[in-house]
Amino acid sequence: MYYPFLRARQFELLALRELASEGATQGVIVPILEPVKETHTNLNLAHTVFNDTEQRAYLVVNPKFGELAGDSDFYIKYIVDLNNEVFLPAFHYRNNAGYINHSIKHFGLTNCMLICENDIEGDDANFKTLAELTEVSHITVNDPGRNRSLNRYIRGLKKGFIRLDDLFEKKDRNSDFLSISEHRFSEEHIHYSEEGFEGFSDYTVLPSDFVEGGSTPRAVVIHLTYLTPNKEIWIRHFTSETNDSISNVQGKFAEAAAKTVNYCRQSNLSNSAITELEAYFDTQHYPGLGTVKKLSIKNHLLVLSDFLRKR
Repeated sequence: MYYPFLRARQFELLALRELASEGATQGVIVPILEPVKETHTNLNLAHTVFNDTEQRAYLVVNPKFGELAGDSDFYIKYIVDLNNEVFLPAFHYRNNAGYINHSIKHFGLTNCMLICENDIEGDDANFKTLAELTEVSHITVNDPGRNRSLNRYIRGLKKGFIRLDDLFEKKDRNSDFLSISEHRFSEEHIHYSEEGFEGFSDYTVLPSDFVEGGSTPRAVVIHLTYLTPNKEIWIRHFTSETNDSISNVQGKFAEAAAKTVNYCRQSNLSNSAITELEAYFDTQHYPGLGTVKKLSIKNHLLVLSDFLRKR
């Protein structure tokens, strides 16, 4: 199972809604959503589609970033009020066992996920008390191989153990991707189960750092992942060329899209995300940077969905 970690922003949720409507993710992909906005508008739209299509997702109730960062009841009450199991509760654990334990008991939560760093000490009794609760069904650890004792302990619990990896190599400027050739992105989808994990997680083709808002870029980049003959996932960064100013974003998109579309057609790569990009390119339509991000995320999830269904 693949558990992509996303910030629950507009175009990330739009990608997930479209994939759920296509029936592309059910049974193989369960998103982990960390909301960074107080408003529920986009979450509500996603919930409606997920409910209709039997798609499930974890919702982080104590996000690290955003307008309601920290331990609170806000998102817990949101989940409870929905009164179904479309959004399941996930908690960041960081010396906050009291908050998590109280929340689980007070609100009657079940099927909970703990999300942890890999620096938990072997004698952390508070963590072990939480991890052994029957209400906790999944534990996600960032780069778990760096803490072997924690690794062994969680495996012994016989719960859903998920490894989280930060795979996307962020650059200071989009134009820096011009000099980056195609390279291997991930092989966790091949090996996770034989290494004893129930699932694997990453930040898709986005950096793990949270950045509020954003300015007009000097370069437009389309990040495209694809499966190689040996089943590894590689990534290419198709970058615009005229990057000396922030003007003519439409033209920059056309340059990046031309590179992407030509490569996909030459390589016989096709899915609904690529088809949508081809339509924008063929009609010379600029859909906006949010849609560019959506297409990169959607393509990545389709690559993994297709692989996992064929295993």
